[in-house]
Amino acid sequence: MKIGFDGRYATGDLVGIGNYIKYLVNNISESQKCVIFYSKKPKYPIEGKNIEGVILKTQSDFIFEQILLPRSLKEYKIDVFHQTGNVGIPVFTCAKSILTVHDLIPFEVKNYFSFSKSPFFSKYLYLFKLYSSCLKAKKIVTDSEYTKKGLINIGICSKKIEVIRLGINIPKKVNFRFIKSDYILNNGGIDIRKNLDLLIRSFEIVHKKKPEYKLIITGENEEILPKLKELVSELHLKQAVIFVGYVDDLKLASLLKYARCLCYPSLLEGFGFPILEAFSYGVPVITSNTSSILEIAKDASIFVNPNDKYQIAKAILTILNDNKLAENLRMSGFEKIKGFSWKKTANEYIYLYNS
Repeated sequence: MKIGFDGRYATGDLVGIGNYIKYLVNNISESQKCVIFYSKKPKYPIEGKNIEGVILKTQSDFIFEQILLPRSLKEYKIDVFHQTGNVGIPVFTCAKSILTVHDLIPFEVKNYFSFSKSPFFSKYLYLFKLYSSCLKAKKIVTDSEYTKKGLINIGICSKKIEVIRLGINIPKKVNFRFIKSDYILNNGGIDIRKNLDLLIRSFEIVHKKKPEYKLIITGENEEILPKLKELVSELHLKQAVIFVGYVDDLKLASLLKYARCLCYPSLLEGFGFPILEAFSYGVPVITSNTSSILEIAKDASIFVNPNDKYQIAKAILTILNDNKLAENLRMSGFEKIKGFSWKKTANEYIYLYNS
């Protein structure tokens, strides 16, 4: 069987859906032929036995999805096309298609399209693309029960939807410290829903009692990052809050290994991959009592109201001051990740492809 994948989310830094594509293809290619269709030359090509990369060069999503992709699916004799990024299945294609909907964040986060030149048009264009992709797909996959319920609530047939959870990699061994100080980590990327402004305000409270600790935030965002840096300056935290940008796998491993805790007060998640990463390195987790996070982190985290900076600060201070609690959370995290592996995820997808 030859499986085609939409690789547009894997053309830049491999984060989020890009990582999902990389790990899924790497595992599926052990037994199936895989073709990844990119819209431009990838920064970090996904390579290996049974993996072929094809560049359909265009800056237009419409041209990629509705013109170039259908031709290529036929040319490369793709048996099953896997749309990996929520929307974008070609209307006219003979290939049977599977759609993975990771989340419904564009509709659940207020003002999500505020950075668009035409927010109203952008929102309803996305809604149209989501519905048309769901109708065209033979099967729809979600990462969590939460997202499945969300699709059902907007009218998608429940019998068409299956939940396949993501996996986690074996932790990388590292023997260097990227950050020398003691620190609290936020490794979820920079986005409007990540609630980083409130996290920084919460850290201001922590910093007054624990000035030796830093707050490390990973990720890049040209629109949001300058505003976060302005906030840090206003709160006189320039020496205490460190934005490290995009980090590669080894630096990320170092950040996770030596973090005192992960504080991840995201407003909404379709899955919550950074939480599993923290569990795998034995890092205590503080996270939100919302969305799919409750499924992923249940019984292994401290849950907080993501809109309450005092509750977030209290949770951080509790972990920093209570070594026994921190150790219990570490052990609970190790236990939790036993149910998550990319091999298991890949096998479930292969079963679905064959069906």
